[in-house]
This record gives sequence, C-alpha cells and structure tokens, in this order.
Amino acid sequence: MTRLIEVEEGSVGAEMPVRTFRLKHRLKDHPLFKLDRLARLAASLPADQVEFNGPVQPNQDPSLTPSNGLSAEETVRRIEDCKSWMVIKNVESDPEYKALLDACLDQVAEQTRGTMGGAKKRQAFIFVTSPNNVTPLHMDPEYNFLLQVRGTKRMSLFDHKDRNIVSEEKLELYPGKHRNLPYREEFEEVGVQQHLAPGDSIFVPLFDPHWVQNGPEVSVSFSITWHTDHSLKMVKLSYVNAALRKFGFPQASAGTHPALDAVKVAAYDIARPIYDAVKKLVGDRRKAVALVFGRKAAAIS
Repeated sequence: MTRLIEVEEGSVGAEMPVRTFRLKHRLKDHPLFKLDRLARLAASLPADQVEFNGPVQPNQDPSLTPSNGLSAEETVRRIEDCKSWMVIKNVESDPEYKALLDACLDQVAEQTRGTMGGAKKRQAFIFVTSPNNVTPLHMDPEYNFLLQVRGTKRMSLFDHKDRNIVSEEKLELYPGKHRNLPYREEFEEVGVQQHLAPGDSIFVPLFDPHWVQNGPEVSVSFSITWHTDHSLKMVKLSYVNAALRKFGFPQASAGTHPALDAVKVAAYDIARPIYDAVKKLVGDRRKAVALVFGRKAAAIS
C-alpha cells in the first residue's frame, strides 16, 4: 500500500525528537481538502470548532484581532480575496477526517518503530489562509505534524527553552489563556525558517513557538497532533506551575525536582475533573476558576 506520509530515513533516532524535521506526504490532491468540502465542513460544525479572523501580524494582540464580517462557510468560499485566516478545529469529529488522521499517525508510528510514543489523544486541525496572510507567534501544547496541502508558506520556529525568545511564565498554561506570544523581528536571527510547498510536512516539537507567513496563493494545511505520556505530564506541570505562580509562588523548571513534579501531576489529576465538572455546571470559565481555585486566580486568569 502506498504510504500517505513518509519519514526520511535517519531523521528520527531512538528517542522522541526535540528538534524539527521534515517529512513528505501524498495528500495534496485529496478530496477532503477541496475548498467546497472544507466550506461544508466549516458550516456543519459548532461555532467553537471554527476560528477565523481578518489580517493580523506576527505580534498580534489577541484582544485586537480583527473580524472579517463573514460566516465560517463564506470565509472558506471567499478565502482568495477576504484576507482571512481560519482554523477548523478537531476535525476528527468527522469520521472521514478521523480515518485520515489515524492512517497518517499509524504510518508514522510504523516507520519509527514506536519512537513517536503511542500517539494518544489524537486531534486534527485544518488551516485555510488567504494569500500573504499571517499566523501570529504562538505555541501548541502537543506534538504536531503540519502537512502543507495547497499553496506555500514559511514557518519560523524557535526553541521553547530559549529564555531570550519567551519566558517560562509566558509558556505556562491556564484556563482561558490565549495561544499568542510576544514577537520581535530579532528573534529570526536564532530561529529555524522552513519553507513548505504542497507535499511537504514538518514536525513541530512540544511547546516550540512558531509563526507562519503565507505565500501568494491560498493555503490549506492539515495539522495532526498527538500526545505521549511525557507530553501529557509536561502539560499538567505547566498548568500547576502557572496556578502556583499566580498565587505568588516562584516555580522551578519541569524536571528540576522530579519528586515534586510527581506531586504536582497527582494534584492536577485530582483537580482537573473537579474544575471541568464545575465549569459545565456554572457554564462560565471565570466562575469555575473562582469556585475551584479562588477569586484571586479568576481575577488574573
């Protein structure tokens, strides 16, 4: 059987990669990524699964992100000229896209002989972008293969451990935090710039900040994400460290005190189901944070 995605021999060693590497894929003519199919998908999903906006910059203030005045379906159908960026989230809720997500990750797992860590909590996202538009600097709390299906783009990636790029506090997670990060042009001097054309794919490591400049044509990209036991632990630590820091307790980097890290992960595992249940009951994130973590946490979350 012809593989949908190919890992270059020697690009993945015995451990989970911590740096980006490139792959090839065969999805550029796949019918699931035609604009008409994507427009129908966007129209069929709940509003919270489709995010879109007008033109932005790499250092975009999330509170000032412009609207394009269109519906999700109209944005896809007019993507050529509406100067917009769109992400269709959790497309694995559609059986056809879930099958494609699973096929790609299973094939990577086969080629890397389990190095990628079991690919738990699999999710998929589709980015539809107008010519020359930008995805601001941000980080993602999962491992990610970005598959370029249509058009071209340039991605700048940065090491999340480089404190000249982003502070540990800025990388930490908490309920309601926006993914955007502060950006300066001098970051490019230490970044890795990757140019992607249809058929190209790139691995984006856990937490590594990145921003994207679209090329002169409409772009469609398929982002397939997953977790390992390690990444889930790091995400949980990030949430707990953020909460403790907001209460005025400085936090050491993950891995500095393994025994304390284990206690934090256990605390997260206890608190998270309670928070989720309260949030569902009250229907509001800030109220849920106040009830579970106190009013001080809600005021600064």
